[in-house]
Amino acid sequence: MSELFLAVLNMSLTASYVILYVIPVRLLLKKAPKIISYVLWSVVAFRLLIPFSFESIFSLLPGNTNAVPIPYDIVYQQSPQINSGIEAADSFVNQSLPAPAVGASVNPLQIYMEIGAYIWVSGIIALLVYSLVSVLLLKRELKGARLIEKNIFEAKNLRTPFVLGLIYPRIYLPAGLSMEEQNYILIHEQTHIRRKDYIIKTIAFLIVSIHWFNPLVWIAFKLMNTDMELSCDERVLKVMNQDIRKPYANSLLSLAAGKHIINGSPLAFGEGNVTGRIKNVLNYKKFSFWVVAVSVVTVIIAGVALVTNPKQRGAIKTEDKLTGNTKNTAEAASNTEYKKVKVEFVSGMMGFKSANEFETSDSKIVASIESTLRTSLTPAEEDDLENNNTNKYKIELYNDTGKYSFLIYYDTLYDKARIAKDGGLYEVSTDFARYIDSFLENTSITVYIDKADAVALFKEYGWTLDYQINGMNKKLDNIKALSGFNPNAYYFAYNNELSKDIGLDMSGYSDTGIDVEIYRIHESMPQEFYPIQDCRGIVVRNNSKIIGAFISAGRHSAFNACSLKGNSFEKVTGQTLNEWLADMIQADGLETSLSKLEPEQVIEKYFTALNNKDDKTAEYCISKKTLLGSLTSNMQNSELYNDSVVLPLTGADFGAASSLGNLKSAKLLKTELFDEPDKYTKIYSVTVDLQYRNDFIISSGQQQWDCLMVYESPQTGWKIEAFGH
Repeated sequence: MSELFLAVLNMSLTASYVILYVIPVRLLLKKAPKIISYVLWSVVAFRLLIPFSFESIFSLLPGNTNAVPIPYDIVYQQSPQINSGIEAADSFVNQSLPAPAVGASVNPLQIYMEIGAYIWVSGIIALLVYSLVSVLLLKRELKGARLIEKNIFEAKNLRTPFVLGLIYPRIYLPAGLSMEEQNYILIHEQTHIRRKDYIIKTIAFLIVSIHWFNPLVWIAFKLMNTDMELSCDERVLKVMNQDIRKPYANSLLSLAAGKHIINGSPLAFGEGNVTGRIKNVLNYKKFSFWVVAVSVVTVIIAGVALVTNPKQRGAIKTEDKLTGNTKNTAEAASNTEYKKVKVEFVSGMMGFKSANEFETSDSKIVASIESTLRTSLTPAEEDDLENNNTNKYKIELYNDTGKYSFLIYYDTLYDKARIAKDGGLYEVSTDFARYIDSFLENTSITVYIDKADAVALFKEYGWTLDYQINGMNKKLDNIKALSGFNPNAYYFAYNNELSKDIGLDMSGYSDTGIDVEIYRIHESMPQEFYPIQDCRGIVVRNNSKIIGAFISAGRHSAFNACSLKGNSFEKVTGQTLNEWLADMIQADGLETSLSKLEPEQVIEKYFTALNNKDDKTAEYCISKKTLLGSLTSNMQNSELYNDSVVLPLTGADFGAASSLGNLKSAKLLKTELFDEPDKYTKIYSVTVDLQYRNDFIISSGQQQWDCLMVYESPQTGWKIEAFGH
């Protein structure tokens, strides 16, 4: 029952936002037909009855509003939290929520939720009993009512006219009304019946009974009833087709002033808010076409904006898209108790994640997650899990009978992971935590890997391919010799050395077409690359034959790569990068001319090239190590490398179409030797004036930088390796 109570609480919280929007919209429609305001309350009813909705960029709800403000597994969370979208309220509530006691048979919050659920049900029963008793008492008082015609009755001591009954609605009128007053009131009450208002009000009262704890719902119910009555009054004035405003208002006033006994029940249409109704009647005018049209459009726009949820950043729902086929292993399918899994990132910082949700029915993924839960987990000591370096994930497993949920905490600073489930806290491998996290970063994946040779090759060296991230066709440029800076040639030439460690050499396939496959690897990068852990398996094919394979960390430096044997570039080649580059590079004319310059002249040449928008010359002034290292910086895991590199101090963001697009001018003002660690390294202090179109990375103006110069090789000479402070 507590789960049902939580579902109602979530609907009530979301509906509260909608009510707070509908009230001011209703005021904006003050001069519009009241039937339009009346219709608008259906949006509130939808939110109070339906526990789900769809996302839209037009939603008026706050962007940080969670579709489920109170998580359904809150009683099992190590640090229970709600996310209503109101930070102050969330902070106040979250601080007062008790955490589950590890090892205790029942969580305190679970007890509170059960008590709250029983109080909630008791309130519903009390309201329904009150309503039923009121109807029964009213019917007893009305036994002496006199039938006038059809379903119209007249009763003595009746305070106000109303409609009573669901299946056979009856109109009850106070005795002593004039014929004119009866006509007005009958049109009013018959409008209620024709519009099925007696059913609508019953449903509305049931909704209020379910959400009785929410004062905004009571306010909405009262305002809806007001709009219902006002719209019926306007109908009377329209049907009579003459100016009856004053006599109709007098009728309302006389009914209110009469000293009667019998009153209506919550489900009867007792006509309240007499003052407001009289004002509305006296101020009534026929509505122009444009007033009606604008009002209808306003309600439609508001309705769509309030029915929909705010679009979450990149939320993904993957079903058939994940696998590309249905060849999930029978072994995985037969061993799993659950049919679907949902992963939700519930921490603040998204980082490189493309989505905050992931959902799949793929049995391989479901079985992998479930098998971790089935293993014997080691209890963990209580720890501070709510900090800036810990990512938090909510996992939900579904089957035909329900769902099971738990939390994962992954501390990226101290490299440890914890599972919070069933009120307990347990240790879990960081490989598993990274596996969960990967689904939020890699958006289009193929779970079933149909390339058995790739799986076998990596398995031979102790690597596990989880799924395929991407695949692409490329041309392999000449990697036998390098000149200038061609991202394709430098990337594959560097990683070809890693492929050679397992007997694969791509150089013989230069200037031919290749197919590249990018896989997610379950294991971490070798320890020497720590703290870099996530890694990808890269497979290169020519006519379906594997011609190259290596391990890459992806969006980090291109040097965070190793062979399938786990060996670094230096270990495989027996050379430093600059030594290898000296052997590989064949200098062209521009490279040769720059190789003759002194370090100060290279610096001057660089800033002159920037100012002249000569990106080719500027690129030649930068060391190949710097250019190669930035080939994979800040890219998506689905990409192999960046097609272009960002030149230093240009103020361009990674992925920009041009390094020089944001730079207006660059002027070198002063160059001074600062330090000379050895004969191949010099550090200069440079003063420059840089002007940018947008100062979002570096501010415009005169500034001082330290410039690290390195002697790359006799063929290429001095190069700029980095700018810093």
